[in-house]
Amino acid sequence: MDINLLLALFAGALLTFAAFSTVLQRASLPGPLLCLCFGTVIGPHALDLVRVEDFEVPTGTLLEQAARITLAVGLAGVALRLPHGYWRANARWVVTMIGLGMLLMLVVATGVAWWGLGVPFLVALLVGAIVTPTDPVVTTPIVTGSLAEEKVPEKVRHNLSAESGINDGLGYLFVMLPVLLITKPDQAWHELMVKVLLREVVGAALLGAFAGLVLGTLFVLVRNHGLMEESSYLAFVVPLSLVLLGGGKLLGTDALLAVFVGAAVFGQVIPQRDEAEEDKVHDAVARLFLLPIFILLGLALPIGAWAGLGWAPVLVLAGAVLFRRLATIWTLWPVLGSVHDRSEAAFLSWFAPIGVSALFYATLAERHTGNHDIFVYATLAITISVLLHGLTSAPFSAWLHAQEPRRRERQEEPAG
Repeated sequence: MDINLLLALFAGALLTFAAFSTVLQRASLPGPLLCLCFGTVIGPHALDLVRVEDFEVPTGTLLEQAARITLAVGLAGVALRLPHGYWRANARWVVTMIGLGMLLMLVVATGVAWWGLGVPFLVALLVGAIVTPTDPVVTTPIVTGSLAEEKVPEKVRHNLSAESGINDGLGYLFVMLPVLLITKPDQAWHELMVKVLLREVVGAALLGAFAGLVLGTLFVLVRNHGLMEESSYLAFVVPLSLVLLGGGKLLGTDALLAVFVGAAVFGQVIPQRDEAEEDKVHDAVARLFLLPIFILLGLALPIGAWAGLGWAPVLVLAGAVLFRRLATIWTLWPVLGSVHDRSEAAFLSWFAPIGVSALFYATLAERHTGNHDIFVYATLAITISVLLHGLTSAPFSAWLHAQEPRRRERQEEPAG
């Protein structure tokens, strides 16, 4: 592998997309979509300039670890995006979408996959679990940047960010259920409750909360004593996510959940004024950590395997990705109606894209089960989501913004 060619291609693409980011975003061409297309073009199915095999690491291992690091940085950015007091003020949304929403999305996605793909139920359950979590990386163009701030209400952006952060970590519990039922059917439920739930999930939450509190207190201490310059904020935040990722894994926990909880607690401990820097921090690291994974995925897309599936799985997986969210939001509307009005609910019922988290769980599931079909189905679902949600981000955001006068009128009606 020619490292200079790799650097030129990857860095050149990121530089180009960064230079025209505002124009591209307003044209519904967000970074994840462009990078996925770029990776496909330079890969073996088009120009054949770079192959994923050139990295001399097993494809599954490379994608799993790259996705894991990308998610850690992305989850930290999501958690730090939320203002002080967010969790208490928005408990209804968080509890409803995580407690009931994830279960409903799992049921709907699994049902559609089982009905349409013609695979065994446990494989359908695994595909459904993989596509259930909303992805924090693909949602970034919808909740940050000039277009999002101008068109999408702050409450919608914050609630979508919080949901995508929490359900990414909790998605591990959903994915491990079918994995254990496939690989260890006699011990599956015991191992799920004892090892996965208590040790890995609950342990991750406790570890993250403790680490976030300690590191947040340390951050305030060193800042108050003038031991850290303003520019050191980025140097503090990015290692925070990677320390929690590595430490959480070494301690046998769900490291991604530990990262999100830790960063969320950290963000609530540090002074509110420091959080104003978060958007700039996130934008800076996004192009370095978050976008290259989509170029890598574009290189690894199993397009040959997709061609052998025909068109039916494309429609089925599109239905699983889209309908899982539509059915869930409107089923829970009696509970969520006091949180978001109908236009906001319509927006949220569409924008629940999948991406890096689905890639991570797909490679993890393939490693555990040895079933390559899972990777084929999951990457097809990811590509469909990146295309559909990416191309509709600008027009749907503009539509939501156009509903703002009506929302204000409805809010003023009781007062009159």
